[in-house]
Amino acid sequence: MCGIAGILSNRLVGDRLVESLQRMIGTMRHRGSDGTGIYTENGCGLAHTRLAVIDTSDAGKQPMTQCGVTLIYNGELYNFQEKRELLEAKGYKFFSHSDTEVLLALYLHYGENCVQHLQGMYAFALWDSREQKLFCARDPLGIKPFLYAETAEGLVFASELKALLSSRLIKRDVDRDSLRMLLERGSVPQPRSILCGVKWLLPGHTLKWKRGKQPILNCFRPLRVGAVDLRGTDWASIVNHGESLLRDAVRRQMIADVPLGAFLSGGIDSSLLVALMVQEHGNVRTFSVGFEGGLETDSEDETDDAAIVAQHLGVIHNRVLVKQREVAEHLQAMVRGLDHPTVDGVNTWFVSRAASQDLTVAISGTGGDELFAGYPWFSAMQIFNNRPWTKRMMGSLQGETFVNAFNAQYHIFDQMMASSLCPGTKATTRRSDPLGYADTLSRVTGLVLSGYTRDQLLADIDTAAMSHGLEVRVPLLDENLLDFALSLPEIAKIAPSDLSAPQGSYAASGVKRLLIEIGCPLLPNGFKYRGKRGFTLPFDSWLRGILQPMMKDTLSVPVTAKRGFFEPSVVQTVLDAFLARQVHWTRPWLLMMTELWAQEVLNA
Repeated sequence: MCGIAGILSNRLVGDRLVESLQRMIGTMRHRGSDGTGIYTENGCGLAHTRLAVIDTSDAGKQPMTQCGVTLIYNGELYNFQEKRELLEAKGYKFFSHSDTEVLLALYLHYGENCVQHLQGMYAFALWDSREQKLFCARDPLGIKPFLYAETAEGLVFASELKALLSSRLIKRDVDRDSLRMLLERGSVPQPRSILCGVKWLLPGHTLKWKRGKQPILNCFRPLRVGAVDLRGTDWASIVNHGESLLRDAVRRQMIADVPLGAFLSGGIDSSLLVALMVQEHGNVRTFSVGFEGGLETDSEDETDDAAIVAQHLGVIHNRVLVKQREVAEHLQAMVRGLDHPTVDGVNTWFVSRAASQDLTVAISGTGGDELFAGYPWFSAMQIFNNRPWTKRMMGSLQGETFVNAFNAQYHIFDQMMASSLCPGTKATTRRSDPLGYADTLSRVTGLVLSGYTRDQLLADIDTAAMSHGLEVRVPLLDENLLDFALSLPEIAKIAPSDLSAPQGSYAASGVKRLLIEIGCPLLPNGFKYRGKRGFTLPFDSWLRGILQPMMKDTLSVPVTAKRGFFEPSVVQTVLDAFLARQVHWTRPWLLMMTELWAQEVLNA
């Protein structure tokens, strides 16, 4: 895992180009302290800061150049060993054991079609001096970040907003429409960013640029339904197939030449992954996040569940206790680390901080809810689609749509309140619905992966973990597993409810049926009768306690008026309503985090 940055310009050359690259990569040294490198040629500059994970020797350092092509790369290729063997059979010789060199060789052999041969998480840029072109790509689910902007000087790109800003080529103008979308969704929907003119390269897309020509964007890996033919397959065979794919994903994603462990929440996703890791490797270190007791909050500390699973599996377990005092002390550092304004990311920041003392790579259970219908949005949309035809017709006549109904399931501020906070802005643009033709559960998977997961979860995991120099891998978002999940019948994801099971348990709700079926033989007895809970820290108590002075100061009329992001009187209404226990903590928290982001990142 690393940080990448680059500039392609006709006007910025020589020392000025190098100086810009040095500033950009210096801003991202937290993403990798094992070395930096800069390459320049004819107005093209590439920079890299390295976190050595596979082949930690200098043979794997970047930028890496062969045959007139130079590569900078952030991520991991999980199929690099098999691709290396295929290339060796074609006559290629390798001088390192790194996946970086395999990626470079794949481009030299297949050209731009190399992306069809990649499986992993990645964002990379290649400068092909033979054709004087820049070729960039981002993995199909957007696990690794890639931000870019077209400026008067040319193209500038990086792994983080902070690096783009440090180039001094990017204007520090906030996009007010994006600001409003942030209020509604808790994150800015890609390809937009919070800054005018800065975009995310969408997942599964490539970007090609030659000077003097318009950049060319191309989608090479869309989400797809039915890629795996499961017609006529019985339940036992489905379970066996799913378990085989999951074991393969875990095995491939455990390849590393550095210490590796896992985040363990105690839920089915992380617990199952850790169980498979133990079978694959034996000695595993795990980490979970909890918080001090005695707080007045609705949040639940799940670390006891994690400890029970850890004891059952025999792993070395670490419970990270987050105290109010630590939140206050580290909040500004968290905001800098998260890089973009968001409503989430704090729990990942704390668990990554602890894990990075012992690990370089951590496995996360992110992806299980998305692929196997764990979020409440899935069952809610099933109910929506299964309404009597009379209600469906009446809703249709009133302009009700599947996407609008989905939108209503999750928002921080509704459109009316967001408009009041950001007057003069446009309502949220239409949400991407990449699997609009699919069954209900697959369609929701498409909506979640192209929204909440991409824009919030994965972006926050990357920046929160990498701010501590920790690489996080997500086996449940493996491409083979994704295709399999999007080929399953709905009954394989949500089972009929067990009416005798405790309310709120996996068995009672029926969610994640396949993962429960695979995991129960490996996990403590009665696991399926545990509660399915969404983890959150006690933000409500913190904001009424140790963080209240900071919240009041940050959201005061003088501060908000000077910043100009939000209407000060409406901010005060939100603040007063929270203190009166009339609105959810996410509303003042998001407003506060946005102002702190402006102080720590935008104004830095």
